[in-house]
Amino acid sequence: MTETIGRIAQIHARLATLAPTRATAPTASTSRATPASSGVFASALDQALATADAPASTGAAAATGTESAPATSAVGSAAGVTDAVRVTGDDVVAAARTYVGVPYVWGGTDPAVGMDCSGFVQRVFQDVGVDLPRLVREQMTHGTPVASLAEAKPGDLLISFGGEHIAIYVGDGKAIDAPVPGKTIQVRDAWEKYGNLTAIRRIVPDAAAVASPGASAGSGTGATGSTVAVAATSAPITVGATSVPLTADQKQYAQQIVNRVKERGLPQRAAEVALATAMQESNLRMYWNPKVAGSEALTPDKAARGVDGYSVGLFQQQVNGSMFSWGTVSDAMSPKRSTDMFLDRLQTIPGWQQLPLTVAAQRVQVSAFPDAYAKWEGQARQLARDLSAVAP
Repeated sequence: MTETIGRIAQIHARLATLAPTRATAPTASTSRATPASSGVFASALDQALATADAPASTGAAAATGTESAPATSAVGSAAGVTDAVRVTGDDVVAAARTYVGVPYVWGGTDPAVGMDCSGFVQRVFQDVGVDLPRLVREQMTHGTPVASLAEAKPGDLLISFGGEHIAIYVGDGKAIDAPVPGKTIQVRDAWEKYGNLTAIRRIVPDAAAVASPGASAGSGTGATGSTVAVAATSAPITVGATSVPLTADQKQYAQQIVNRVKERGLPQRAAEVALATAMQESNLRMYWNPKVAGSEALTPDKAARGVDGYSVGLFQQQVNGSMFSWGTVSDAMSPKRSTDMFLDRLQTIPGWQQLPLTVAAQRVQVSAFPDAYAKWEGQARQLARDLSAVAP
């Protein structure tokens, strides 16, 4: 039955891509399936259900997709910093449970009528004051990556089948989602633990990681709630004050990026592009990758474990030894040298200072999500301005 649910979710998501592009905000109206698309889906559903009792293949339907470039609510999300920092995963789960019993409706976003998987997720986060985009492929670019289901917290998003289905983790091996036509939103066993799990994204911090209203923006814990250390440097780093809510460790990495830009005599715009890229790619954390030998030993943050290709470090630079590699693993895991590699490529782009930030960043990174950097521009500009005041 697990495989059947997965196949249905996959069919549903592929049909969703055929829906007309929404010209208005996703929450402004409810999208409905056309009779033609409903018929196609019903036929596909019947075909999938016909094989419900067939022996399951071990991994035959497993997705090959990996986590997308990470974003984070620790330094802001599509909803903005204030909402994301205040809301907890427990709040998300509580909001999700209020929709138990609402029927699945493909393309639906209205709980009075019915919702599909991504419409349900969008609505739940909207209820707690966090804005997420409408489609799974967009939702899975938000938040910070979680390495495994064992590390998942209530409120995390479970993305399966290469980004074609999405659910909310409840905790204790349970999840809640809008499953398939004919079913209703329910809390169920997290079948993702058996396979087909593509990525886990944390949109809001767990309860222990939420700072009290009087806490300093420069202190606290990492996105997973655990204190993380910053890679040792040859000399103490003076970190400037900033209104952007980062952990102390994130601020030190940001300061090192800003310092290197100034040392090279580049304009503040270079720092803005570099900071926005690092915020999108790694949440300003030193990610290691089990596929990259030696990377784990070079990070002080063992919880920052990535699985995207052979990408490591603040900028998620590929170091697989091919012609597309950025450099050595030690280069990519060094705040200073990884920043230099990023800036070297940035400076080869004609007119990079006049390009929109997300275009300049994308030409350096060549990401699968070229528009993802834009949402960090305001915070990156503020951070670059604040930290430049103490940069050498």
